[in-house]
Amino acid sequence: MQVVTAPDLPPPAGHYAHAVRAGGLLFISGLLGVRPEEPGDPLLDAGAQAAAVLRRLGRVLAAAGLEGHHVARLGVYVNDVTHWAAVNAACAAYFGPHRPARTILTCPGLHQASLIEVDAVAVFPEPAA
Repeated sequence: MQVVTAPDLPPPAGHYAHAVRAGGLLFISGLLGVRPEEPGDPLLDAGAQAAAVLRRLGRVLAAAGLEGHHVARLGVYVNDVTHWAAVNAACAAYFGPHRPARTILTCPGLHQASLIEVDAVAVFPEPAA
């Protein structure tokens, strides 16, 4: 196994890695929609948080040499079901025509009062034969 760290994201706040590569899979830890790392990122509503968290996902993927279309599964946790439309719109904007398998769960009380958290599993391309 190999730990993957996104150098332009804050270090994890606990005993975990941004992501871990195990064989041909990349397991990405939960990323929150708060803790602004980008100037001008308001993070006041679900749409802004969803877009921000997917940009952070992109940074973790890039640190592993991957892109959004390598994501096979996306787990989404929202503090209220009313955020579903904002998450769906942000996913459509980020992933474009790529549609990973996805679960959205309602989880009141997300860490740091976040409205949204995501985790993901991405697949490394198979080497050309």
